[in-house]
Amino acid sequence: MTELILSLKKQVNNQIREIGSLGLAIVYTIGHVIIAWVCATLIFNASFSLAALDAIIEPIINGFWFYILHRIAKNALNTLTLTSIYTLGHFCIATLWASFIFNVSLSEAALDAIIEPMLNGFWFFFLHSMWKKHNT
Repeated sequence: MTELILSLKKQVNNQIREIGSLGLAIVYTIGHVIIAWVCATLIFNASFSLAALDAIIEPIINGFWFYILHRIAKNALNTLTLTSIYTLGHFCIATLWASFIFNVSLSEAALDAIIEPMLNGFWFFFLHSMWKKHNT
């Protein structure tokens, strides 16, 4: 049993060492969707399908927000200002979307809009740390 665990650990370490930015982004995105689904399920007591819908559609809406904002203001605003406006818009979109799709109050929806990005930040930190550990 110990040999099996050590073998699996070695395989995982080799995969992490060989994964590039695209592969890491794919793993991150899968984790992001799972985190969003779990948050929606726990915070709103949502059904599997409704939580999955939220976990897929809300990031797409924010992708459009990113595109519109970047297209309009990329040369007019400095990076910190642009990032701040994007983050505020992302929070508003996430809150309004959750309030709409789950039929909950704005304060309850805002809770999800705060918790989920924090968890995704930890997920990002974990993945990047694992990659860095095996690529330095």
